[in-house]
Amino acid sequence: MASSRAGLTAEGALYEAVARGNKDAYFFQDDPDKTLNPFENRYDRIPPFIHELRRIPPLNGAEFGRSCEFEFEIAGDFFVKPTVLIDLPSWLPPVEAEANLTQPVTDLSGNTYGYTNGIAYFLFKKIQVYQDKLLLQEYSGDALFASRASRGTLNSAYLENRLTGWHDGSVASIGYNATPGRLRLELPFLGGRNGFPSIAMRRQPFKLRLELRPLEEIVETSDMTVTRAPTPWGSIMKLGAKTFKALVRTEIASPTLQLETRHVYVDGETQVALRVDPIEIPYSHLYENTYTFGPADYAPLVKGVPSLVTRRVEAQHPASRLLWFLRTQNDLRTGRRWRFSPSPDTEYYLGQSLVIAGRDRETFFNSFIWNSLTHHAKEDRDCGAGIGEMSWDLGDIRGRPPFYERQPEGSINFTTADRPTLYTSLATAPNDTFLGSPSTEMTALVDTWSLYRIEHDRGFLKYGN
Repeated sequence: MASSRAGLTAEGALYEAVARGNKDAYFFQDDPDKTLNPFENRYDRIPPFIHELRRIPPLNGAEFGRSCEFEFEIAGDFFVKPTVLIDLPSWLPPVEAEANLTQPVTDLSGNTYGYTNGIAYFLFKKIQVYQDKLLLQEYSGDALFASRASRGTLNSAYLENRLTGWHDGSVASIGYNATPGRLRLELPFLGGRNGFPSIAMRRQPFKLRLELRPLEEIVETSDMTVTRAPTPWGSIMKLGAKTFKALVRTEIASPTLQLETRHVYVDGETQVALRVDPIEIPYSHLYENTYTFGPADYAPLVKGVPSLVTRRVEAQHPASRLLWFLRTQNDLRTGRRWRFSPSPDTEYYLGQSLVIAGRDRETFFNSFIWNSLTHHAKEDRDCGAGIGEMSWDLGDIRGRPPFYERQPEGSINFTTADRPTLYTSLATAPNDTFLGSPSTEMTALVDTWSLYRIEHDRGFLKYGN
């Protein structure tokens, strides 16, 4: 027994007790990187990633119906998540605006007024990113919403909706959106979630240009019978039993916009590698096509004949998917830019196909296939917003949970595509009570891949086809 206790107290005895197999080879090796020791107290070095949050005002004041510009600050080694912070003014006086957070304000007929559903998107008519004078990205807020509607998890969708002014469309929710509070719209940028390596090109300026829509185009009302843009300012309004007059148009302040970026600092070795090694960044580039369908397009439906219309698609680069949505002119005129379908169970079109070089590239299928089944098969989630999609990506691959970084997969090269054409079978659209005839607008988005290369402190587009 004594000898047994002596063996346990001898040097290395504990190792002998817990080791299995070839003890010397398992615990002790000449190469320190291959040594396996359960009592090791050495640690691998980890780069000290430090984040810094910066917010900058625009170079010129933001106003409804005009453009404002930001210049990206180059502070850290990477920057990620460029986000526009939006504070919108209200046409309600200060006291009523504060009370509107809990009890919506109505007009004398009981109708509510508020900024359009998803105002953080639809506030912007055009969003552009420039490097010097080179236009890298351009899209509308409408296109940005459509491209994001089926990406990410349900949890992220809920958070994005809260931050961008989305609601359930009820009478009360429309009224609450007259005072939406601070909104946040994250913008897509080169590098995606991995960040843009600004340390690799310190001497090139990047600018963000935002074109805002006029105030009259981004306000909606719960009254579905209106045919003109609602203008609640200057009207007699009601809060409970109290009546008051809303601010007149000239008293409504301008919106306040800020650009928020998160800058990341990395270790010295990584900095050197980013400066010396060439970097290639594939990024999404949206091409936006807008078509109008008028009385001549809907005329066959009056005679009971299907209405099949054709529209050419303009785009460049390899495309991973094609998205589209339709809206009536009455909804666009009355601030309901979010209304992509007449009801949850119907669409503005019956079916669609894509023809290239006179042959079907995508066979004609009904709207259910494009608006629901494709999203379930190829995207993270169903957008549920009346947006059709033809996708050539591999889809939601097992073992690659969101948020995974998107990358070029299957594609159609629209640079060399011969006469890409959409064949659309229209459904009966409601008559526009203002125009006296049916009129809809279809937006088709080609989501393509461009390649950005950084080399010798300069950035440029590597190819155009």
